[in-house]
Amino acid sequence: MLESRKVLKVVSSLVIGLSLVGIGSNAAQATSFTAPKLGVAEDVPTNPSIKKGDKIFVIVKDTKNQRVAVYTKNAKKTKKTVKMGSTFTAKAVKKVNHKKIVRINKKQWLNSKDVVKD
Repeated sequence: MLESRKVLKVVSSLVIGLSLVGIGSNAAQATSFTAPKLGVAEDVPTNPSIKKGDKIFVIVKDTKNQRVAVYTKNAKKTKKTVKMGSTFTAKAVKKVNHKKIVRINKKQWLNSKDVVKD
């Protein structure tokens, strides 16, 4: 019984010692690694914030459904839709319920995620 405890202590200390040595060697490898050179980044067009009077263009992420939902002034969806590719002039922009919406005419609003500045 006493010898089995000694053997268990020796084995567990060996396991701990080897694991620490393994961690140290991985850290040494990570510090000596050199990153590959990357090419020059391309200029990606950003989506500037849309303001009143800006021309906007409707885009669709879903290619099967080529329409975008129309919202009310309270950011509630209506049954009406607008086709992809339509252009409008932003009459107003506001944020309601954590959604930024853009007014396209008297009673119709679009989610700002569905339009880009033209």
